[in-house]
Amino acid sequence: MEPGATHIKVPVGAVVVAAWRAVFGRLGMVLELGWLALLLMLAALLLPVLALRYLAPADIVAANGPGLAAGEAILDAAVALLALNAFAVRWHRLMLTGSGRTMPRRLFAGAWLRFILYSLAFYAAGIGFAAAVWYSGIADLDATGTLAASANAAAAAAAAALLLAMARASLLFPAAALGVPLALGTAWRAMRGNTWRLLLASVAAALPIVLATGVLLGQLLAVVHLDAADALSGDPPLGFVLLSGVLEVVLRLILMALGASILSDFYRRILWQRKESTS
Repeated sequence: MEPGATHIKVPVGAVVVAAWRAVFGRLGMVLELGWLALLLMLAALLLPVLALRYLAPADIVAANGPGLAAGEAILDAAVALLALNAFAVRWHRLMLTGSGRTMPRRLFAGAWLRFILYSLAFYAAGIGFAAAVWYSGIADLDATGTLAASANAAAAAAAAALLLAMARASLLFPAAALGVPLALGTAWRAMRGNTWRLLLASVAAALPIVLATGVLLGQLLAVVHLDAADALSGDPPLGFVLLSGVLEVVLRLILMALGASILSDFYRRILWQRKESTS
């Protein structure tokens, strides 16, 4: 493949429509490939909360609240990282080969490990950036309004650049799922001219789902007579905790399927069409 041989402009609308059809036209397949990931995430999200509420002594929970909350968040993030990446490997395979059920164990293990490493690299970049912004904010507490505004603008520009860089390198994922991993430089060059299209397609596909979930969550809060602040700071009813937990993990799975569908379509349109045009 010659990355600069043919420049292909991926159609954003067609990709979004195809992703929606792929996910919502076969929700049964989402559950078939992702049921284990869904159960694991649900357990990691809800079991610590339920254990602290019903099993742990109240004085210990009150005395160690911040530490326990941090532990819950770390456990949830770790399980989500492993479970969602396993599901993403299989969904990428489904989108690119037509079958995600059967996959050689060595190929799956290698792809899963690459997905985890790529995700950790992206997360580390994001956490490093957030830490740098936080540290600079602490250092500039006594800065004038002009300096503070300039720092905020610089932070926003840097965040946008980081997001673009992650999107530009994202073809690493579908390539790994196929067992034909790309070098970072190759993936970077292949996405030239389509990075913003990938971001736009991702936002356009996910935004209606996020908004609908927000509306549904608001309805749940209304049913139990809570507002958002009470749900976060108080002790909401058990039914609300369970329903919101299920809603959250299902949302994660659907958004991952949508993202993987979009990314697989970009991979197919850019690399496979380019290969065909140069052969």
